[in-house]
Amino acid sequence: MESTAFLILCIVVVMAAGFVQGLTSFGFALVAMPFLAKMIPFQEAVPIVVMLSLCTNLMVITGAWRHVDLKKIWILILSSLIAAPVGAYLLLLLDERLLKMFTGAFIVLIALLQLLGRTFPVKNEKLAFVPVGMLSGLLNGSISMSGPPVALFLSNQRTGKDTFRANITAYAIILNIITIGTYAYGGMLTSSVLTGSLWLIPSMFVGVLLGIKAIKRLNDQWFRKLALWVIMGSGIWTIVSTF
Repeated sequence: MESTAFLILCIVVVMAAGFVQGLTSFGFALVAMPFLAKMIPFQEAVPIVVMLSLCTNLMVITGAWRHVDLKKIWILILSSLIAAPVGAYLLLLLDERLLKMFTGAFIVLIALLQLLGRTFPVKNEKLAFVPVGMLSGLLNGSISMSGPPVALFLSNQRTGKDTFRANITAYAIILNIITIGTYAYGGMLTSSVLTGSLWLIPSMFVGVLLGIKAIKRLNDQWFRKLALWVIMGSGIWTIVSTF
């Protein structure tokens, strides 16, 4: 954080990521990570983004906690935790670029189909959350991309925006806490990481507040379309990042 211009750029990026998170309840890391990883060491960017993500999720959940379905959240969490180590092992077996390209293409395809009006409603949501959570865990363990599978499933089920935001946020909070715990155990929460996080919290706070304010103007239908565009954007960015 030595240069004023460097600091301003980081602030703008984090504010934009916070706005997306406040608006859709996911996407902070998808927006912030590609830019911050190019401006600061990757080993510092990752824990900073996760810590800021936790802060954004805590802000969002304060206005949505009444809509959290704990039964579904715990199924997601357990499934994800079981699959995450497999995802890490998968990364050792497969080429990271190939894995990202396949994942990105799959996400874009499903998001596009839903934007065109094609959905695949699942009657037994509780049972369906097991494979969704496992897929999320696989992607989290391999390429740190846990959000899109859950967001796509909730969108496919045409979940109302309040329930959508509450469930995906509660899920993310628990994953954030577990991840930060592993970083602390591994000695990754250095003074530089903590200092960088403190510098960026105010801009994150402003961005999230603006996003939360903006979401009140959207009905369920427009929220779903917006979420799908963000998901598709993340898939496209995942593909582009492999080149």
